Amino acid sequence: MMLWRVLAWPLAAVGVVALALAAMLAQPVQSPPPLESIHAGAMAIPHEGKPEPSRFQARDGTWLAYRLYPAADGGHAQLAIVYHGSSASSDEMNATALALAKAGFVAVAVDTRGHGASGSRGDIGYVGQLEDDLADLVAHLRVDYAAARLTLVGHSSGGGFVLRAAAAPVGASFDRFVLLAPYLGYRAPTNRPSEGPGLWAAPDIPRIVALTILGRFGLDWAQSLPAIAFANRPEAAMATVSRYSYRLLIDYGPPQDWQGALKNAASKIELIAGLDDALMDAEAYQRAVAPLGPRVTLLPGVDHMGIVYKPSALDAIVEAARR
Repeated sequence: MMLWRVLAWPLAAVGVVALALAAMLAQPVQSPPPLESIHAGAMAIPHEGKPEPSRFQARDGTWLAYRLYPAADGGHAQLAIVYHGSSASSDEMNATALALAKAGFVAVAVDTRGHGASGSRGDIGYVGQLEDDLADLVAHLRVDYAAARLTLVGHSSGGGFVLRAAAAPVGASFDRFVLLAPYLGYRAPTNRPSEGPGLWAAPDIPRIVALTILGRFGLDWAQSLPAIAFANRPEAAMATVSRYSYRLLIDYGPPQDWQGALKNAASKIELIAGLDDALMDAEAYQRAVAPLGPRVTLLPGVDHMGIVYKPSALDAIVEAARR
């Protein structure tokens, strides 16, 4: 009887915690209303000159998609791998890839796993799989471009992922990193308030907290649950991904120590943002990122989506990739 009394309170506490975590996991993801500025920007991206998808096999056996843009001059000396923003696909980066190809780069626009024609939409197998996929893509491309100088370009969440890759072992493969209006994490001072014209994503905070706690105990069985929803129009469902699982949300973005990652790779990093960006505070990049060492370029008349297709932005991207 005495032993039972000693164990009763700890067992009760465990039960309460378990119930609380279960309740947090059960919290449904709520989709925000469509964000017209993002939709209009996506519709303005030209699709002329877009090649058909190619594919490579990742280490888990999954075939992943990308679009290959040969260099206009036929050269093989420079290769740029380009990552799209959250919810999108390689279609978003068509103008960027074409501009790089015209400038003499072989450009590769990726359908990141969980997007477009790559894998299961809105999910990946584990945190860190996207870095593995990038390493596998580099190995695949090296067969034909063995001596090419490599540049990695990413927009928004894809820019955050480029920074994550720069801080990972695969980052050693690259000579240059170009971040386009990058998402640097929910605590970063570069985010505008997530409301009104800037409400692009609605994270399920209770579920994210619960999954983070479980992950610290090595329990990852629920990380396939949706954890964030994006403000896409319903009619865009065929072309976009409106929800991410927890593990995709964590992996397709910046490392936790984004400041350390920027500082450690500062000589290789350039950041470009538009002063009309409604999601990111462009001037905050100058205050928060430039002191860490990377070159920061701010463009007037360019918004969050315009950074991947406006002529002034394309010129800046090419110039940054060439340096």
